Amino acid sequence: MAQEPNPFKHVTFMDTNCAAKAAMVTVAGGAMGFLMALFMNAVEMRDMDYGRTKQSTRYVLRRDINKMFGMAKGFAIFGAFYSIFECQLEKLRIRDDATNSFLSCMFSSMVLAAESVGWKGLMMSGLGGGMFGGVMYYVQIKFMNH
Repeated sequence: MAQEPNPFKHVTFMDTNCAAKAAMVTVAGGAMGFLMALFMNAVEMRDMDYGRTKQSTRYVLRRDINKMFGMAKGFAIFGAFYSIFECQLEKLRIRDDATNSFLSCMFSSMVLAAESVGWKGLMMSGLGGGMFGGVMYYVQIKFMNH
């Protein structure tokens, strides 16, 4: 009797555990946001006050560090929401496709924009986030197949 191949052979712990995936994505998103903010602050043009150098340097560093941690926090929160939504959609729909990515980015964008915009802005934020998610899914598939 021939043994049937195991269809779940490639499934790992991170594929089945939504909490572990969300935690990893949160940490990685925070690190990516911090590094992106570090780069953006490095290339930013500034007006320098040459009067009191020590105080102005301290002020600029404090402001830059606050911006870096703010961007890191934003990336981490978006990554956590995206990961949780995507994992739950995969389990509900029992498939991994561009629709999951579109809906996950849409929901994540809408949750983050909920406090600051009205319903029209919320819908536009969701649409923009969803389109970003769909495009990123196809970019990911393109690079994984080559």
